[in-house]
Formats: sequence, C-alpha cells, structure tokens
Amino acid sequence: MKFYTNKDLQGTTSLQGTATIKIHEDIEGKFSGETIKKGSEVVVSDAQYDMLMSVIDDGNCEWDLILEPYSLNGMSRDCFTLLYTEDKTNFSLQSVNC
Repeated sequence: MKFYTNKDLQGTTSLQGTATIKIHEDIEGKFSGETIKKGSEVVVSDAQYDMLMSVIDDGNCEWDLILEPYSLNGMSRDCFTLLYTEDKTNFSLQSVNC
C-alpha cells in the first residue's frame, strides 16, 4: 500500500521534491490505532521531507511521521514513529524524486 504525507499528491505523477520510503515492520498509529503494514511505501513531502533528510544526515534519530487522512478504514491524520537509530531502523529510503 502507498501512503502520502500530503494527500494532494495521491494519484499524481508529479512527485518532484519528495522522497519515497519503505516500511520494514508494522507500525501502529499513536492516536487511531491503525497500522501501516510492513512493505508499505510512504511518499514524504514538504516539511516532513526536510525532517527525513535531517534524520538520515544525523543517523541516530526517532521521529513522528504524520500522514494525511485517507479513505481506507476511515483513518484520519495520525503519527507513526519511525526509527533510524544505531539499535533499530524500521524504514529505508527507496528514492529521492528530484
């Protein structure tokens, strides 16, 4: 499944200025209890793109990814904790869309 940090990008072919990450484990939302399943992709844009690049540059961070609402299961905006630490990493960078 593919998710977006900006719902306006869903269905568009122009992903310039974004990055796509792949999730390596099921991650439960902090508020909704919905889960992003292992193997899902997330298109990261705007301020969250900047945060992603900072996390990767730092190399030892935990951060909250905020996803826009989507229609499946009626989920609304929620936070999902991503780890990029020495002990554990639960996502990888798939592509940077220049």
